[in-house]
Amino acid sequence: MNKAIEVTRGDLVECTHSAHIAVVNSNGELIYSYGNPTKVIYARSSVKPIQAIQVLETKATEKYKITDREISFMCSSHSGEPYHVECTREILKKAGIGTDKLNCGIHVPGNSQIYKELIESGETLTQEHNNCSGKHSGMLISAKNLNEDLDTYLDINHPVQQRILENIAYVCGYNKEDIKIGIDGCGAPVHAMPLEKFAYGFARLADYEKLGYKGVYAQKITESMMKYPEMVAGRDRFCTALMNVCGDRIFGKAGAQGVYLVGDKKNNIGIAVKIDDGSGQATACATMEVLRQLNLINEEELKELSKFSNPKLLNARKDVIGEMRPKFILENLVKVGG
Repeated sequence: MNKAIEVTRGDLVECTHSAHIAVVNSNGELIYSYGNPTKVIYARSSVKPIQAIQVLETKATEKYKITDREISFMCSSHSGEPYHVECTREILKKAGIGTDKLNCGIHVPGNSQIYKELIESGETLTQEHNNCSGKHSGMLISAKNLNEDLDTYLDINHPVQQRILENIAYVCGYNKEDIKIGIDGCGAPVHAMPLEKFAYGFARLADYEKLGYKGVYAQKITESMMKYPEMVAGRDRFCTALMNVCGDRIFGKAGAQGVYLVGDKKNNIGIAVKIDDGSGQATACATMEVLRQLNLINEEELKELSKFSNPKLLNARKDVIGEMRPKFILENLVKVGG
C-alpha cells in the first residue's frame, strides 16, 4: 500500500499520505519513480513557468519594459503581500491596462498572518491579492501587445490560451490533442497529462537548449525565479525557501491539490510530485525527500529547510507532539550496463 508520508502523534502513526513521483532527465528518460509516474494529473499552478513563455515570446516583456523581478512574479502563486499587490498594478500600468481587466476573482490570502495584517491595515481585498494575479497580468499584457481582446483572455480558444497550450505540449513533449482541459480556481484553463510528462517539461526548462529557439525564454524565466524567489510565493512559503537556499541550481513551483515540480539545472533533471489527498505540507515533505535521496541537496541545505522536510506537529501551546516524515524509497530505473 502507498503510504509515502506518515504523520505521528505520540507513538502512533495517526495518518498517511499516498504519493506519486516521477524523475525524468532532459532526454525524456524516466530514471526514478514511486507510485504511479504515469498518473494523469492537473498541473494546476505548477506549470506557470511554462505558461509565462508566451509573454516573452510575444515580445510583451520588451515592449513594456518588464523586469526580471516582474517575470518571476508572472510565475507566482503569491501570498498577497503588499509588494505582490504593487507588482500586479505596476505590470498592468506599464501596458496601460486597468486592474478592472483582471478576471481572476477575489480570495483571502492563504497565509493567515498576511490576511490579519491586511485587515489591520484597512486595505480592501481586491483581485490584485489573488495568488494568480501575476499570471493573469502576463496574459493581459501579451494580448494587449498583439491587439487581442482583453475581455475574453481566459477562453480556451483565445490566442493567449492557445499559445499556452502549444507551449505546454511542446515543452512537455506531449500531444496537444491529448491534453485534458479543466478550469482552475482563478478561471484560467488548467492542463492534465501524465505526471512523468510534467517532470520532463521541467527537465527541459532546466536544460533549456533542448527547447530550441524557445530556450532563451525558458532561461530568462527560470533565472528570474531563482533571482527573485520571494516573488514566486512569499513569506514562510516552500517555493521561496527552496530557491533561497538552492537557487544557484534548483527552481521549483507548487500547484494546488498536492502538486510540485522541480527543475535541476546542474543535473538537467525534472521532478514531479503528486500527493493524492492534496496536502501541501506532505507535498513539500515528499519533494524534499526526493532531493535528499538523489543527493541534490546537501546536509546544510537540508537543515535550513527542515521545517519542510520534517515538519513537527504542534499543539496550541506550541509543544511538539508528533511529526510528519517520509517513508518511501524511490525506485531506480536506470539500467546499469544495459
